[in-house]
Amino acid sequence: MNNPTTITQRLLAAKRIARISLGLVWIYEGLVPKVLFAAHHPEQTELVLRSGLYWPDPTLTLFALGLLQAALGLVLVMGWLEKWAVAAATAWMGGLIFLVAQGRPDLMTDPFGALAKDACLIGCAAVVWILAEIPVDARIGKEFAMRGVKQ
Repeated sequence: MNNPTTITQRLLAAKRIARISLGLVWIYEGLVPKVLFAAHHPEQTELVLRSGLYWPDPTLTLFALGLLQAALGLVLVMGWLEKWAVAAATAWMGGLIFLVAQGRPDLMTDPFGALAKDACLIGCAAVVWILAEIPVDARIGKEFAMRGVKQ
């Protein structure tokens, strides 16, 4: 049951679950509140306006950011450029947390807000980053285990 191949398969499953979960949240967060229902969430447009980081206007910038966020989510779900994608997602989350803290510090204590969710997403990203080097071919799990992975 705990042979190196089984351990490798379980680690690969954990990595995929973390990566796909992270990607689905990014797709949702990009499309739903920023693209499809932006009018229902004016606080996001207000955050972009307060940041001063927009072109040509905050609404269009938020729309573009939503599309980029959804695209990054798709990259994550598909498993393309795994380490790059989780690094980009983590950096983006850090930037968003900073912008929220600067523009709307009251949102940092919101129980449904970004801080608790982003902490979990950073955890998913860390799992993917740490496990990114696992060989995709579980048949070589023994070689992987021999390089120092504890059983």
